Amino acid sequence: MKKYIIGIIILLLILITILLVILLNKDNIVGKWKLINSDYELYYIFNDDKTCSYEMIGAKLDCTYEENGEELIILYKGDTVERKFNYYLKDDKLIIVDTVGKANIFSKEQKKD
Repeated sequence: MKKYIIGIIILLLILITILLVILLNKDNIVGKWKLINSDYELYYIFNDDKTCSYEMIGAKLDCTYEENGEELIILYKGDTVERKFNYYLKDDKLIIVDTVGKANIFSKEQKKD
């Protein structure tokens, strides 16, 4: 009987952990983001399937990405080295810290109906 109770408690803890991860991860980077602290137009587009694109001055570079809530790892098409950036979401803004420590602030573009 004691083993069953311990098993049920472990199962409940696992379910609670999964629910917390889902609830705390409701903000994500999927969508189109425009750089707002710059003189030129630059966009990152992050898709659900972990593909992305980088657009600047009419040029587009495809990529793939991984993220874990603190680090954003991008592999640009044609490149063999992954780029790692610290990032965070704050007040509906995506902040990506580049390799020299500059915080690049992106605003999420709204979908047009």
